[in-house]
Amino acid sequence: MTAQRLLLAAVLLALAVPARAHRLDEYLQAATVAVARERVELHLRLTPGAEVADAVIARIDRDSDGTLSQAEWDGYAAAIQTDLSLEADGSTLPLRLTRAQFADIGQVKEGEAAILLDFAADLPPASGPRSLTFENRHQGGIAVYMVNALAPRDPGIRILRQHRSPDQSSWRLDFVTERPVH
Repeated sequence: MTAQRLLLAAVLLALAVPARAHRLDEYLQAATVAVARERVELHLRLTPGAEVADAVIARIDRDSDGTLSQAEWDGYAAAIQTDLSLEADGSTLPLRLTRAQFADIGQVKEGEAAILLDFAADLPPASGPRSLTFENRHQGGIAVYMVNALAPRDPGIRILRQHRSPDQSSWRLDFVTERPVH
């Protein structure tokens, strides 16, 4: 192995981070967006770090009894939904919660658990150039946002560009929907 390859290997090893690791003092909010002809799916993975977990739990635990009921989790999912917005071609798309998976409170406190929320919205059909805009305003003071588009399953949809705000709380996807061949 040459010295150059050895140096490259050392740099890559130094940059490697375990897949589950994230900062303790942040609320990681990772979104993936899947676009289809008549539907948009938003998958949100929320992972509070151990140092901010108590603040997140306090927002969920409305009666402050130290346990999280299904009603409190449902209320939290609804609160998150109000902090999200999705638009297609300048028109608001109402989001529907389609799945919610909540974590064990002990794991949340240790920063080792994720809250998984899936949303869907109807996308008015159109062909040609289009844009999709997503904004996440949930717990901005402690949040770290990430957002990315998934590759479309439909070959008639082509992703052109993704535009992100510096903190990724705001994101726009430019894409093209081609007419289906009959």
